[in-house]
Amino acid sequence: MIARIPKTLIETLISRTNIVDLINQRIPLKKKGSNFIACCPFHSEKYPSFTVNFKKQFYYCFSCGAHGNIINFLMNYDQYTFIECIKKLSTIHGISIKNFFYHNTTSQISHENNLYKFMSDVSNYYQNNLINKKYAYAHKYLQNRGLTTNSIANFNIGFAPMGWNNIAQNLNLNTYNSKLITQSGIYVENGKKNKYDRFRERIIFPMKNQEGKIIGFGGRTIQHNPKQPKYLNSPDTTIFKKNQYLYGFYETCKKHKNIPYILLVEGYMDVIILTQFGINYVVSTLGTSMSVYHIRLIYSVTNQIICCYDGDNAGKKAAWRTLNTVLPYLTDNKEISFMFLPNQEDPDTLIRKIGKDSFLKQISKAQSLSNFLFETLSKKINLHTLEGRVKLSSLILPMINQIPGQILQLCLQQKLSKIIGILDDSKLQQLLKKPKKNIPLTQYKHNITYNIEHILIGLLIQNPKLAKLVPTIQGLETLKHNNIKIFINLVKLCKFYPNFTTEQLLEYFYNKKTTNRHYFIILKKLAYWKHIIKDDMIIITFIDTLTKLYNLILEQQQNMLITRERLFGLTNKERRELWMLNQKLSSIHILK
Repeated sequence: MIARIPKTLIETLISRTNIVDLINQRIPLKKKGSNFIACCPFHSEKYPSFTVNFKKQFYYCFSCGAHGNIINFLMNYDQYTFIECIKKLSTIHGISIKNFFYHNTTSQISHENNLYKFMSDVSNYYQNNLINKKYAYAHKYLQNRGLTTNSIANFNIGFAPMGWNNIAQNLNLNTYNSKLITQSGIYVENGKKNKYDRFRERIIFPMKNQEGKIIGFGGRTIQHNPKQPKYLNSPDTTIFKKNQYLYGFYETCKKHKNIPYILLVEGYMDVIILTQFGINYVVSTLGTSMSVYHIRLIYSVTNQIICCYDGDNAGKKAAWRTLNTVLPYLTDNKEISFMFLPNQEDPDTLIRKIGKDSFLKQISKAQSLSNFLFETLSKKINLHTLEGRVKLSSLILPMINQIPGQILQLCLQQKLSKIIGILDDSKLQQLLKKPKKNIPLTQYKHNITYNIEHILIGLLIQNPKLAKLVPTIQGLETLKHNNIKIFINLVKLCKFYPNFTTEQLLEYFYNKKTTNRHYFIILKKLAYWKHIIKDDMIIITFIDTLTKLYNLILEQQQNMLITRERLFGLTNKERRELWMLNQKLSSIHILK
């Protein structure tokens, strides 16, 4: 039997988790009626369409369609694997999960654990090389760069010597699955399908996930070689995604709970040296532009990002790209600022020249979002002319309108009004009048007319215990109407699993291979249907609507048979059916 996580454990973790509290720790939620709302963290939007429901323990975005339970949210927002989500929630609730798993080495869990162990063994091999006299020159290089023994140990820095097959020669690979070794990214395969070590003659910087497990490596050359890149990273694997990773994030979060800000730099050495000098909240991307994954990750632990870039044109362009990426995530409690370094300096060299205190002063003088935004655009425009001020408005207004934070948006609008010379508030409001909100295409696509069947399906999927009020589905099973089929299957499932929640019902139909796509869209839409039926009227409404459905179905059958009788006459079987329908319609009683 293939190992899996039992549904009972998943259901226990979901039911014990307050989805509102956990999501609110990452994005600020506002209460609206029985729901909590926010701008969706999974796509760019100005008006909040992301809804979290405490009672049903799920979230849903009415714009992009993102939905799920707390496990889905953690996987998509925090970029956890499914197993990591289970472990995190079990830790929060103090549940031991060891007894929940089938002990089978071929399972996903065992495979993942073996992969982590292999990466740890490789890292230990690299680290041991630094204390090998044979490679003393590598350790000397780090000392010359100013790294202390403690820093080398804390960041688990190692060395990959020259050679094509060092890993195989120094580790017992027979204890590992060959497929697992290939998935690790440690080897490179050439056109002849020969494998060789990816990292050779490089200082090695292990990369750790949020649990401290090694998921990849970065390597830096010791001597300049024009034929080789200065920096080389592990490729994307099942446990490592380059554009989602921040070097130093684990070390920062491990040591500090209340993080006032995160300083974003560009290199491994910058992170290590700044940390060594007591600048404690430093991370770096791996040579990539700042992505939405990085933004979400940083804003999950702090409200302020300070981006440190070179002061040249390349640095300014990188900062501008970051600014455009972060705009849709700037709620009123989130900040971003930009620190630009002197020419020919990076954080590593600068702090060793000026010291910690002076470097902290440089951080405190970081350019605010508003200053950087207006300064960058103003340099391209002649603000002394009317045309220049109009152009500034046309460039900056679309950017301001991306910002979900209303107070921040207002302040930027007021700053713009002063620059372009509009001091009359009423005229400013006319200029900045928001266009009518367009209804997303997804809402047009999934639009539903709420007829009898839809009301029944909607009330039932939102309140699964109503299924016990359905006396029979025997008469409905002969019908071929799609919505009736959905209702029948939903009733069956609710009766078979009487404790299922709305989210569990959706997950069941989503994962079921035979479920039609349109079928699932209707269910999902109705699961989040904002009806205006009061709680104490839901049962009565459901019974009344169910009664109407039974009567409507019988009347349709009756009319069909009457029409057939007039045109063609009826068989004996059809006459009996018509007689029975007449009897039912005259004496039907459903749940008084």
